[in-house]
Amino acid sequence: MEKQILELLQQMDKKLTVQGQTLEKHTQILTEHSRILGEHSQILGEHSRILGEHGQILEKHSLVLADHGQILNALRHGQESLKAEISELRLQNAKEFGEVKEQIKNLEISNELLKEDTWNNKKDIRKVQKTMGMV
Repeated sequence: MEKQILELLQQMDKKLTVQGQTLEKHTQILTEHSRILGEHSQILGEHSRILGEHGQILEKHSLVLADHGQILNALRHGQESLKAEISELRLQNAKEFGEVKEQIKNLEISNELLKEDTWNNKKDIRKVQKTMGMV
């Protein structure tokens, strides 16, 4: 019976040794997985930091875009005001041009009348000179 107990103890010892070896392998695998998980955690931390920086950059870009939108709206408003002012100036210019044209026409007519009067006066002077014998 002692022999059987010893055999059983030896078998149990072998099984415990095999289980200990298996446990040791599993411990090594878990250690390796922990190391890999640590590396991945560092990589994720770095990526989170980069994403945070990108978020800040995007916020700055949003502010710049909002400012640019306000500037563009102001420019559009200014452009519309200038267009209205130019249209008004064109209308005023056309009106003044019409008035100047009318004045030039009147001056041309007056000039023609003066020419005719001057010619008639010269003819009359010539007749008077002939009559008086001055020519």
